[in-house]
Amino acid sequence: MIQLPQSVNIYFYSVNDGEPYKFLTAFDEHAYVRDNRREFNGKDAIANWSKTEIFDVKVQYEITNAWEQDDHYFVTASVDGEFDKTNLPDPFLMKHKFKLINGQIKELYVTFA
Repeated sequence: MIQLPQSVNIYFYSVNDGEPYKFLTAFDEHAYVRDNRREFNGKDAIANWSKTEIFDVKVQYEITNAWEQDDHYFVTASVDGEFDKTNLPDPFLMKHKFKLINGQIKELYVTFA
């Protein structure tokens, strides 16, 4: 695995530590997130998404793989938390694709691994 940039580390570790305000510091003001088929533009939308989809259900990540390719950082992580896991595989793996601008997350794509 590679060493990840600071903003990508903040993304994962602030979730695990339950720190939503620190989480948002990883993102550019005009960042874009696509979580499977749902899209969120800007920090306000990302704050609302992360509250309901990540922090309210106490998501925990464990990074299982990370690599860099074509100016993007890719991270596969197992996901756990207080959400309905019916029909989800065990372990439940999600792939995160990050594009950074000036050290902050400009684009994030989250898909099933």
